[in-house]
Amino acid sequence: MSVVILLLAISLGGRTVAQVVDTSTYNEATAIAIDSIAPDNPDSVAIYRTRVEELSRLLDSNQILQTELRGRLRNLVMLKDSLIAINDLYQREVQEKDRLMSEQMAAIKEKDRLVAEKEDLYRKAMTNSSIDQAKWEGELKAKEASIDAKSREIAYLQKDIDAKELTLKSQRENYEHLLTEKEYYRHLVDSLQKRVNAVEFENIRKQEENKYLAQKAKDAEEKAAITLNKKKKVRPIQGIAMRFFRTPDWDIRLTPILAADGSYTGTYNKVIRNRNAGDIEFDFVTGASVMLWDLTNYFNSKPEKDSSSRLPELPRFDQKFNYDLGIYVGFGGSNLFKNFYIGPSFRFVDFFYITVGVNICEYEVLAEGYQPNQTLDYNLTLDDITSKSWLVKPFISLSIDLDFLSYIKK
Repeated sequence: MSVVILLLAISLGGRTVAQVVDTSTYNEATAIAIDSIAPDNPDSVAIYRTRVEELSRLLDSNQILQTELRGRLRNLVMLKDSLIAINDLYQREVQEKDRLMSEQMAAIKEKDRLVAEKEDLYRKAMTNSSIDQAKWEGELKAKEASIDAKSREIAYLQKDIDAKELTLKSQRENYEHLLTEKEYYRHLVDSLQKRVNAVEFENIRKQEENKYLAQKAKDAEEKAAITLNKKKKVRPIQGIAMRFFRTPDWDIRLTPILAADGSYTGTYNKVIRNRNAGDIEFDFVTGASVMLWDLTNYFNSKPEKDSSSRLPELPRFDQKFNYDLGIYVGFGGSNLFKNFYIGPSFRFVDFFYITVGVNICEYEVLAEGYQPNQTLDYNLTLDDITSKSWLVKPFISLSIDLDFLSYIKK
């Protein structure tokens, strides 16, 4: 029975070694695959989804490897149990041998006692009379028969002891061999345990990374859904407005008075002038557009063919672009509460707005009766000839949706 258990343990150990070699190769390939993943453009929804799928596959492979390693650990535990069973059998054999040797020693002592009694009877027979000689001879023969029986018993016991000695020698050699294998497999179990712990730690790390990437992908999808939402009525936008009136910058300049012959007279005239004269000015505007009519279906629908028209058919934009018409309200310049923009806005290709309307702004203008480049009295100042006034001027602007700006990676 012990030999069969030993052969099963050795064959199991051989298979475990081969499987560990294969597992090591597989683990190295898995590590290379994991290290080959490099973060690239993490705010992209498609790349996040691809990385999550790759990490999920690696996590599944690590879990399979972990299950396989746990199976090998169970096999090694079985081998350890078989070694313990063989050790117990060996100890029982040793105890049996000790028992036989004790019985042999007891038999030898009994034989020595019988020989001593025989010799004592023989001495007594020599000293007694011839009448008792027959009696003593009968007792001597009985003692000799008992001694012969004990001698045969001792011989049988010696044969059993020799057989047990051979068995113990064989089992001792097998036991020492199994102890060597046990030490080897103990190191192997430690190595596998470390590998299992490493795989479990890697699985936990990948699970956390999967959760993080899944959350990032979800956030990116939500942001994209919010940005591309056709039903969103109010959208914050920023852009550049071109208004057809420049903000006046008044200044009083002293102009020398020349004589008729062009010589300098030493006197000056005070002249009012505008240092920011012109018709067009650009302003940075921020506001919101409220959608009134959704024109997406109109711009994306296919036009009806007119057989009488010879003009070529113009291609339509892709269905993903959205169009609408709304009202824009915004602010511009450094003083937001004195510079308003209002007018209809047209959204095209999802994120761009063209607005045409009026700019209502407070300007510093000349008081009534004064004109640019007019000569002033010497006692007048800018405060005397300028005043604050609200003017309404036309403008046109091009703006971009703020959701689109936040969607772009900084």
